[in-house]
Amino acid sequence: MLFNAMEKMEATNQLNFITGLSHNQRYIPISSFNYLELIQKIKKGNRFRIFTNNLTAFPHPNIPNLYKTNLGNTVFNHIFDNIQNPYTTGQFQSAWIHPEIELLSQLMLKHNLHQFNPDAYQQIEHACETCFADFKVNIQTRVFMSQLQSWITRYRSCSNRYDRFFEFIYGESSKFELHSLIVQRKRPNGLEPAFGDPDFRSMTAYDIVKEKCNEIIQDVWKKRSKNDVLGILSREEIDIDQTCSIRLIFIVEKEYSDLVPFKDTPLYEMLEPHFIELNHDRIALGNIGTINSGIASLFQEQEQNYYDLKQIHVGNRLNALKAQLLIPSYLFRIGDDSCSLNIERGQTQYNR
Repeated sequence: MLFNAMEKMEATNQLNFITGLSHNQRYIPISSFNYLELIQKIKKGNRFRIFTNNLTAFPHPNIPNLYKTNLGNTVFNHIFDNIQNPYTTGQFQSAWIHPEIELLSQLMLKHNLHQFNPDAYQQIEHACETCFADFKVNIQTRVFMSQLQSWITRYRSCSNRYDRFFEFIYGESSKFELHSLIVQRKRPNGLEPAFGDPDFRSMTAYDIVKEKCNEIIQDVWKKRSKNDVLGILSREEIDIDQTCSIRLIFIVEKEYSDLVPFKDTPLYEMLEPHFIELNHDRIALGNIGTINSGIASLFQEQEQNYYDLKQIHVGNRLNALKAQLLIPSYLFRIGDDSCSLNIERGQTQYNR
């Protein structure tokens, strides 16, 4: 799978926002796309020089006339990111990361690359080569190749469904808005309430959230002739505090380009009764600007979530939207290897 620079940036920023890591000013993890770029170098390389006597921008801190190669510097950055990166250290419960990243992360720990004395540069280089050779053997096993193929196939299938969904939307209206609702279930101390606790329910946090989402989806879709909803997407999300969320995304037809406050629309009137703010449960407007007009700032006298297929640069905006909604599922998934983005209502359920 090849992604351009814009797609990588939008997907990475979106994923860090969803998981709450973008709010951490002390530490922002290395992008998962950077891990995948390093993995491509490992696959293609037969010799891995981590150090060199030739001048580079990365001198060894203690040994004169010794420098890290560009690849060596990249490897070192990933070695030490790997032991604190929440995506690779398993800090997100019931979450999966890209299989190749997961494997490389495990092997870096297995070979203790983070524990070597920096002065023992020959041992470090040998350990890295051994680790990368181990990686290249493991990625060719039957089990791993099947796992990776499943991961990629599910992503491609989800991407195709997304494209068909929006082709249907474009055929229904050349002007539309996106609005989002976030449905959350917080897990105290990151754990499900145990039997006997006041908040105990014989359902997982995601089951509870899905149940509430289904009620909202059915209510909105049943009245779509009034609220002008053309389709509904959902995306499973989780943050570093283990809050389980599903973001509902409503695509709403616009007849005119008039800027109408979201609170004055029929859709808002239907969503408002569902809003709750309790200790463990929360239903509220989403807070990502490009998919929620209730919070987004104005852009050229129109809100960021308004799309007009006849406007200039709309293709770039739609590409960015796809990168935000879909591509994070190439890197990070909830529960199993199924993509976190789902089409809840659209063409197959639409009565023309």
